[in-house]
Amino acid sequence: MAEDWLADVRKYVADADETVVSAIVKYLGIALRNRDSSLVSFSDKTETDRVRENFLKKKLGLTHDDATLDAAIADVGARMNEDRTKNRVTVYYLLAQHFGLLSLFGGSAGAAGAVGAAGAAAGLAAASGLAGGSAADDFGKDDPAAAAVPLAAAGLTGAAATPAAAAPPPATPSVAPAPSAAAPQAAYSSGESEKDGGGMGWLPWLLLLLVLAALLFFGLRYCSKQEAAVAPATDDTAISETVAPAAPAPVAAIPEGAGVVAADREGKPMLTVYFDTGKSEVSNDLTTAASAVKTYLDSNPAATLAVSGYNDPTGNAAANAELSKNRAQSVKAALEKLGFAANKVVLEKPAEATTTGTDNSAARRVEVTVKG
Repeated sequence: MAEDWLADVRKYVADADETVVSAIVKYLGIALRNRDSSLVSFSDKTETDRVRENFLKKKLGLTHDDATLDAAIADVGARMNEDRTKNRVTVYYLLAQHFGLLSLFGGSAGAAGAVGAAGAAAGLAAASGLAGGSAADDFGKDDPAAAAVPLAAAGLTGAAATPAAAAPPPATPSVAPAPSAAAPQAAYSSGESEKDGGGMGWLPWLLLLLVLAALLFFGLRYCSKQEAAVAPATDDTAISETVAPAAPAPVAAIPEGAGVVAADREGKPMLTVYFDTGKSEVSNDLTTAASAVKTYLDSNPAATLAVSGYNDPTGNAAANAELSKNRAQSVKAALEKLGFAANKVVLEKPAEATTTGTDNSAARRVEVTVKG
């Protein structure tokens, strides 16, 4: 990732789950590609309302009143008060943790249904009516939705929330009813009784195995549902969650001779001044193109401009080096005439003034970039 989201989350939660962080990043999708939409402004009510409605209610499925949800958002904002960035991934992780719902993004709690299946078997057996035998025969066969009830009784509320009708459980073989609880000696009768056909000591074990198989089946389905829930967000999802990223600006064409092209580099304005072959005269286009740079410097008094000259590889190398220097000095002088303070425009010699592997028109240039 361009941003180390996990490291940012661990500023607040030292043992933050990497799986959960990755799932939140996938959920936000293209929203994280734009710097503005990857941050949360807690001072903007429209923004905090969007977090409440789209993330807490729609994604986490919370049904609390707005005041409670807003209080949770404000609590996270206060916790991150000293952090200038307030990354959206960190905010969402802290909110999910606040409400105990990290499992929705594949956290360790998400596997509790499958891992705890064996420990819940006894409770499930009691809720299913193993003593009578008929309830076990009907479990998930005629009414699959009813299977959620014994699962919830056994403490597997996550498994009970999974629609059982999505896929029918394994067919249960037809077995004879279990012996009455009032006569346990029949289930553990002697070998002589079994020879007579009256002993069925294996039946409770068979029923228990069937129950465990059903638990594992629904537990695995629950885990698969959780993985599907954190699939990468579609464009529509991410755009509804945050402000849509702006379309990239078209790249200006490089002039054949003298000319000026204004652009942005790393979020700051820059200028590229092009020259005719062997010339160092600055195009009049600089007057209009430099307005954005002037505005930026006026708003950022600590910033300065670095002016670097380049040349194409044709001709004498020593003459080309001198030409690159003269071009940079011409641009500096032109900027000072436009009102830029002399101490704000600094000549900076590039590591390689001669540009190869590109069109010669693009090589004959001076770059003006913002520093600081």
